[in-house]
Amino acid sequence: MDKINEIITAVLISVTGVFAFLAKRLFASIDHANKRIDRLEGKLVDQQFLEGQIAPIRADVQLILKHLLAEKK
Repeated sequence: MDKINEIITAVLISVTGVFAFLAKRLFASIDHANKRIDRLEGKLVDQQFLEGQIAPIRADVQLILKHLLAEKK
């Protein structure tokens, strides 16, 4: 009876260890994926942001173009 208890205990500890290892790997993978997604979201910009950044440059280009066309005439 003593030997059976030791075998059952060893099997339960082994199964628990395997599940703990798999859970750790799973959550580590999820954490890594979340970090990658956060980095990508930080780099993504939307069209309104780009339009806001380009608007002053467009105004400068238009001013230069008007000046060059006026000098050419």
